Amino acid sequence: METDSDITYYNEISLMMFGFGDSHKPNPETVRLVESIVLKQLRTIVQEALKYSDGKNLKGEELIFLMRHNKQKMRRFVKYLINKHNKLKIQVDFTEINLDVKPKSDLLEFIERIDETEEFTDLTEFDEVKYERQLRADRISQALDEKKYLDFCKARCASFLSKDTTYRSLVKLRLWIDPKKEINFKDDALDVIAYYAYETVAEITDYALLVRMDSKSGTDPLKHLTGSYYTSTMFNGRHKFEEPNPDYSKVYMSQPPISVNEIKEVMRRVCTPQAGRIHFGGKLPETQYLFAL
Repeated sequence: METDSDITYYNEISLMMFGFGDSHKPNPETVRLVESIVLKQLRTIVQEALKYSDGKNLKGEELIFLMRHNKQKMRRFVKYLINKHNKLKIQVDFTEINLDVKPKSDLLEFIERIDETEEFTDLTEFDEVKYERQLRADRISQALDEKKYLDFCKARCASFLSKDTTYRSLVKLRLWIDPKKEINFKDDALDVIAYYAYETVAEITDYALLVRMDSKSGTDPLKHLTGSYYTSTMFNGRHKFEEPNPDYSKVYMSQPPISVNEIKEVMRRVCTPQAGRIHFGGKLPETQYLFAL
């Protein structure tokens, strides 16, 4: 029987990193480091959210409330809730989805209540980060053979709730975060946590690829302008976007896995306040380095 200390998301995170742009076979040490970062950040998020609860019972609303300062990430979460609702509706009653009608759920209604300016539910604004991830995935898919393309599709579907039944996945996630079972998590809270974990892996991978791109730019401050900011790290020499017909077959497969040092550099940049950062002389908030928020 699996004990609390045996719980790991190594396989899921390895797949997710591949799906977000890492090598087909991510570095095992890098995956373990990312897993430890994700776990630490989730536990910090939970402790922050408990400040808005009674200290022991945690609901999804308290976790969502932490995201209120980032309208773009809140919008991305709203899209996630809508897509999840529509997927379940299709699976249950096979009816067509009316995209003009927003579904109702407790979490969506809570977001609407705290959305005084209607910024959180305005989904018309362009999401640059989401677009760059999709563009990167498209470029990768064109560089893969049939077998690796199928593996890539599988990796793109990986999440912290993708194995076994949803109930078993939630139990595993709860024990991973709270092995001593000191907190009473509502199901919607664990669903939000799973989403935060997924976004944390995505952002770490995004930033690691940016670190790699910066290291390739050398002393030329304008070199990184060729191609998309997230995507150009995967294109070397004449295989960048200025070519009318870049040879994608030579792009992705030659990229080494994201290294431990690249992840450490990401954390150094995120956790160390930059010179001149405006914080009005006050202490930086505890959540300023949390990727999901």
